[in-house]
Amino acid sequence: MRPAGSGFVWRPPTSVPHIDEAGISLVTRGGTVESHAPSSPVVNDLDQLQNSLGEGPCLDSIWEEQRIVVDDMGAAQDRWPRYASAAAERGIGSLMSFQLFAERGSAGALNLYSSRSHVFDQGTADVGRLFAAQAALVLHGAQRIQGLHVALESRDVIGQAKGVLMERFGTGQARAFAMLVESSQHTNMKLATVAEWIVTETERKGTGG
Repeated sequence: MRPAGSGFVWRPPTSVPHIDEAGISLVTRGGTVESHAPSSPVVNDLDQLQNSLGEGPCLDSIWEEQRIVVDDMGAAQDRWPRYASAAAERGIGSLMSFQLFAERGSAGALNLYSSRSHVFDQGTADVGRLFAAQAALVLHGAQRIQGLHVALESRDVIGQAKGVLMERFGTGQARAFAMLVESSQHTNMKLATVAEWIVTETERKGTGG
């Protein structure tokens, strides 16, 4: 599939056993996540849902972990209370998400969905890694994809800002990220800009400036 005007061509791996839906979540310059090459509108809906809630396995895969496996979406409410319930209601039983680094300045995740729970085995994971590598190579060649490049420095500063908020408010990673998203929306500032301000102010106060 090819997003308009991007030169990005990639086919979701729905032919893999147990995979019913697939897509790529990519970070825009503003720090939000957009769905690319989704196998159906449901995939795009799930990405938008994670953006609005500030929580979800695809977000965690992009920012925190190289691979996330959700064997039973209905039982994942402890980690993603709002997203897990909403995803299960949309027919998602399980999910695998692979972190992508196409090149310096790009961040995203390959997401594989199944309507059934407990269906992913090591073979599925191995195939998923191959498709993730393929997607990363395709991204590497798409130099002019609009809105898909975010500096790795932005990713780092967002992580630092999350740490500041977690320590200051005694909250978890998902809530800290949601607070950043809310601040970005309320101030009409880019997510990375909000994060940089939080980190800079914390450092300034720490040095007595």
